[in-house]
Amino acid sequence: MWLWVWGAMRTVSALAAAVIASVALLEFLTPSAARLFPRASSGSIHFFAVGIGLLLGLVGHFTADFWDRRLFEALYGPRGRWRGTSQRPLGVFPAGEGLTRVRELAVQALPKKPDADDRIEREAAKIARRQVERWERIERPLILARCVRGCLWPSLFAAAVAGGAAIGLSVMGAAWEASRLICVGVGCLAVGAAFLVPYGRWRAEYLLRLYEDVAAHAPKKKSERR
Repeated sequence: MWLWVWGAMRTVSALAAAVIASVALLEFLTPSAARLFPRASSGSIHFFAVGIGLLLGLVGHFTADFWDRRLFEALYGPRGRWRGTSQRPLGVFPAGEGLTRVRELAVQALPKKPDADDRIEREAAKIARRQVERWERIERPLILARCVRGCLWPSLFAAAVAGGAAIGLSVMGAAWEASRLICVGVGCLAVGAAFLVPYGRWRAEYLLRLYEDVAAHAPKKKSERR
């Protein structure tokens, strides 16, 4: 049963999370943003919000690896800012010292040495995937991290839409609605920032499991076998 659940989450969960978050956030904006289109019916506005939310959710899903490449690597990668931290950065994010240590052990255990730092994870994952049972345990935090990661772009998209609508309403003289949308936009940014915490923790946990597994199952050298 649990294997089926994790298998289903692996295939559709990240996409579903991105689309649902995007549509929900844009739907939340429609009561105030509808003032920009006084002649449009409420049904048309909601249909438009769902359509745009679906599009932005798909864009957010298929560009979500940006957060791995640009944000997580910048903080926890081989040259990351937090790679040597022994305490939790900002009190909520995982310390980087342990991840750095097991990454170095995994690099030593890899039969094919990566020619670039950004290929370490890829080479380690190739080895770990050879053992299905071990990979399923390793992959679980990655699945959860991708689900949360799918909500990051929609939060920023919704904040941008709220800001644009607030500018339009202020031009129209609807100052109260504009200020309300500004608050909503700030709230969307806060939601996105909150999503970064579980994303960072699960992403780091996945890499810890991956590198520990590769290091623990490194092939023994001939001298050690004797």
